[in-house]
Amino acid sequence: MKKILIVDDNPQNLYLLEILLKTHGYEVEQATNGIEALEIARANPPNIIISDILMPGMDGFSLCRSWKTDERLKNIPFVVYTATYTDPKDEKFALSLGAERFIVKPMEPDEFIMVIREIIQEHEVGGYTASQGSIEKEDEYYKEYSETLIRKLENKMIQTQEINKRLASLYQASCDLTSIQDLSDIIHHVLRALVDTAGYQQADYFQFDLKQKKLSLLDAIGFPEETIKIYKEKLNIKLGQEQGLVGLTAQEGRIINVPDISKEPRWVMTDPAIQSALSIPVIYERQLFGVILLCSAEKNAFTPEDERNISTLANSLAIAIENENNRERVQKQLQHLSALHNIDLAIKGSTDLNAVLNIFLDHLTKQLNIDAADVLLYNSTVLTYELAARRGFNTRAIDNQELRREKSPAERVIIDRRTIHLSQFANIENSPLFTALCKAEGFSDYFGTPLIVKGEVKGVLEAFHRTPFDPDAEWIEFFETLAGQAAIAIDNAEMFDGLLRSNIELRLAYDATIEGWSRVVNLRLHETESRAQEMVELTVQLARSMGINDAELVHIQRGVLLHDLGMIGVPDAVLFKAEALTEGEWVEMRKHPLYAFEMLSPIKYLQKALDIPYCHHEKWDGTGYPRGLKGERIPLVARIFAIVDVWDALRSNRPFRKAWHEDKALEYIREQSGKHFDPAVVRAFLNLLTKKEIQ
Repeated sequence: MKKILIVDDNPQNLYLLEILLKTHGYEVEQATNGIEALEIARANPPNIIISDILMPGMDGFSLCRSWKTDERLKNIPFVVYTATYTDPKDEKFALSLGAERFIVKPMEPDEFIMVIREIIQEHEVGGYTASQGSIEKEDEYYKEYSETLIRKLENKMIQTQEINKRLASLYQASCDLTSIQDLSDIIHHVLRALVDTAGYQQADYFQFDLKQKKLSLLDAIGFPEETIKIYKEKLNIKLGQEQGLVGLTAQEGRIINVPDISKEPRWVMTDPAIQSALSIPVIYERQLFGVILLCSAEKNAFTPEDERNISTLANSLAIAIENENNRERVQKQLQHLSALHNIDLAIKGSTDLNAVLNIFLDHLTKQLNIDAADVLLYNSTVLTYELAARRGFNTRAIDNQELRREKSPAERVIIDRRTIHLSQFANIENSPLFTALCKAEGFSDYFGTPLIVKGEVKGVLEAFHRTPFDPDAEWIEFFETLAGQAAIAIDNAEMFDGLLRSNIELRLAYDATIEGWSRVVNLRLHETESRAQEMVELTVQLARSMGINDAELVHIQRGVLLHDLGMIGVPDAVLFKAEALTEGEWVEMRKHPLYAFEMLSPIKYLQKALDIPYCHHEKWDGTGYPRGLKGERIPLVARIFAIVDVWDALRSNRPFRKAWHEDKALEYIREQSGKHFDPAVVRAFLNLLTKKEIQ
């Protein structure tokens, strides 16, 4: 048997509809408003729901929207059945929320049953699955919802001339709610409209604090200013105590109309002139925002029509409040995202931990309204921590040596690896300096959270408030999120410092190895270390004059030091022969660049230094060795060093000849321009020699 849930606040409508459906073999469950319907459906989902629109607590539009966003209920067909909302725009709005049908009362029973049967059958064969309306954004929904309510108010105004003034004022108040953003202004506007325009004598609004479960008077119209001040101080109602009419309205979430105050024992007497009262909850999707209390000096002042009208306005007010709350939440989230983005940019753009932490604390104190904050760095090796950055303090920081001598809340944060909150502390055990700091600064609340990254505690983020502060879960969550950013910044700085040290140590080790190889070659060739260093300096000087940048010079230095490394592979009989070499011996001698290439090319670190050891015996005219390269196919650094190498060799003693005089060597270099040497390099070399920059 198919089960149908019917929703209507009119008992007669419920009865007639139940009889009709049961007569045709359907099982029927009833609900008198949207809230009750959701509870029933979630406990035992029906095959279809048929709902009226105008209902207290949660109307049919809100019910449809909640139904179509509920994962368990969204695939169940939703039918709107109304005699009040008959405008085509009402139907369009209902369908945009996801309703499958919009039926206007009255409808012939047979036709009605046929429509319901058709919907159920189509649903069973997949005709209605997860029907989604066209309204997805919150603001769009609220706009359409408010416009629908406004249309309803306009219809009511036409129905009766007697209450035209009140309906007009309520309509205007509801319209204005969409353009007012400040919550206090929204409330004041509604109360002012109720008293000044609609003609009600007195109006109060009690705001509900969800965290403290308390109602307090936020605003009142129609009372003397002194009376309002007294009421704000005294009228604070704790939910659950059922104190007075307002407390009961909030507790039960229903309208309470008291025609004669003298006969109502729950009424809390504040003004003897008041004779009747109407108390209406302001609720949005089961969330209580507050209570509107209307008062009159006349008995029986509030009619059922007033209940409906003020209830409609209360619904609009609830939507406006929710809208404003959403706007504030979105604005706050955008600010949080902006802060996180800026901190992230600071982390990525700087390796200066102190600068990053200062930027971080600026955003932390601003976004979370913190009076003072600091960051402590934890050294897990020696189990100590020290101050890295602070903001908002009026007294001097506790010295790092003093920090290590006492147990502060930061130590507890590190040990427990969780956020802690200390409130109204006077003396903290074994923390006299911390206690004295808090007293001197006037701190009331302390928050500490560990800075953890990759499972390792990097430090502690501490926040201080000078006034009592009880944060919500969102505040704590963002506080811990920001702490995560600080932990990443610290970890990045540590990794960068470690990497920098490692790179320096590795480079020093490489350079020491190269210098060691160079000394081995010099010892084998009976050359001095000072001569090798002179060749390095001369080559670098000449390369710089030809526009080679500093980044390349380090590779040139290494290439020069290793230029004769291949000589290790040349036999002593060839290397140290006093007479001229035979052709076969020259073949052996000319292999030393290949030996150098074979030894150095597997070493990635030295690949940019290979050009000199491998190509410094190549000649501009292509007659050199080992590959016979010609012209600019010879690497520039090898062409530069070729002159330095020959200049040094000609001016040095060899087993087969004496050193040449400088003038003779210089004449040889000029003569070999365009043959052995690159003419451009020869000109640069001679230019340096002319300027006396070459020794």
